[in-house]
Amino acid sequence: MSHDSRDDASPPPLERRLATILAADVEGYSRMMGADEEGTVQTMRGHRTVFDALLKQHHGRVFNTAGDMILAEFPSAVEAVRCATEIQAALRTRNEHLPPPQRMLFRMGINLGDVVVQDGDLLGDGVNVAARIQTVAEPGGICISSSVHDQIQNKLSLQFRSLGDRSFKNIGQPVRTFSVVSGDGTGALPSAPRIGARAVGIGVAVVLCVAGISAAGYWLYGQNEEKRAEQAALAAQLEAQKRATEEAKHALEAQSRQAAELARKAGEEHDAAEAARREASLKSQLQAADEGRRRADAERRRLDDELQKSRVERSTVAGRTESVHDKAAPGAAAADAAPAVVAAAQPRASRPRPERFDGSYDGVMCNQPNNAKRRACWPVVLTVRNGVGVGSWTQRTLQKPAQIRVSIEGAGAASASLDGWSSIDGSPLAGAMRGTLADDHIDLSGRWSSGMGVDGHWARKP
Repeated sequence: MSHDSRDDASPPPLERRLATILAADVEGYSRMMGADEEGTVQTMRGHRTVFDALLKQHHGRVFNTAGDMILAEFPSAVEAVRCATEIQAALRTRNEHLPPPQRMLFRMGINLGDVVVQDGDLLGDGVNVAARIQTVAEPGGICISSSVHDQIQNKLSLQFRSLGDRSFKNIGQPVRTFSVVSGDGTGALPSAPRIGARAVGIGVAVVLCVAGISAAGYWLYGQNEEKRAEQAALAAQLEAQKRATEEAKHALEAQSRQAAELARKAGEEHDAAEAARREASLKSQLQAADEGRRRADAERRRLDDELQKSRVERSTVAGRTESVHDKAAPGAAAADAAPAVVAAAQPRASRPRPERFDGSYDGVMCNQPNNAKRRACWPVVLTVRNGVGVGSWTQRTLQKPAQIRVSIEGAGAASASLDGWSSIDGSPLAGAMRGTLADDHIDLSGRWSSGMGVDGHWARKP
């Protein structure tokens, strides 16, 4: 493809979605690497193990890292803040077992915003705002944007301090920012500031305020207890909804299995009915074929009987003629009477014999001869010997042999029996035809046992 065609091609559409982004950065990471590179890497590796385990537990995923910066995505703002507080609490416990120079504190920022998806990475202001607001968090602390704050109010036992609208580099509009300042034991507090020269004065003020704080403590305790009760009620409600969802899911699965079973049974019944219909049709066709075969056999037997009777009659006439000649030989009277007897017997004796039709006949047979559109013809050669003609052919669609047997009487009357095959279902098929042989031409017509008409026409070879 040329350069011009690439320029003309439209870029693929961008995929955008709403996501909660957590940005975490180690405070003083460059200083720690300069002081103890190997120790810092080991501490970071241990912290990342805790970080990744809690991230997975709260359905988050890391989509980008850059040195000590970690960027993660959550499908829920509540899960993102809960995960951040648990990570800070776990890392605080881990830091307590490390020497002070090796303690590693994370700043975290959380934002809910629109992002652009590119090869699994997330880009856009939704990511940039999270990265910027983590810079104003205390080491070990968490800052959130107003979009996150709106989503998690009254859903977590945390308190927040408003930091006001903050302007950040490369962010067009100021971002209203909040800091997580207290929790119910699962969150994280920002690191306490160093005690300076004014500590004594502040201590005196604290002593003077102890009474007021003690009085307010009971009220705060009551508020926390009320919130815990609300959370317990919410948890019970969520558990009940979960159970109801599971029960509905199981009921739906049971209905799906029942529907599938009914569909399977219906299919089996349909197949059984179709098989029974085909079997009944085949039985009907076989019965029709058997009936046709029986009629053809009966017709063949009748024709054989007629042929046998004809032969007997010819033999009887020949015997009578010989008897007349034998009786007339001894005397003149008998000799004078012989011409009269011979003359009387001559009309029966002079009938043409079937043998005179012997020979080979070329011709064709045709099904449905009276239907020009459906008429089908094929060549058949008849070989006639002693008044009996035999011919055969191959049924074209089934490639099975079929035959015709023709009986010819001395007077030229002809009848035929057929043995063939049905082109519909391949079952045996019988038939019968009648006609005449005259002037060296055989013309027959009749029907197959199925009722279809058939005829044949042959001419004697020279």
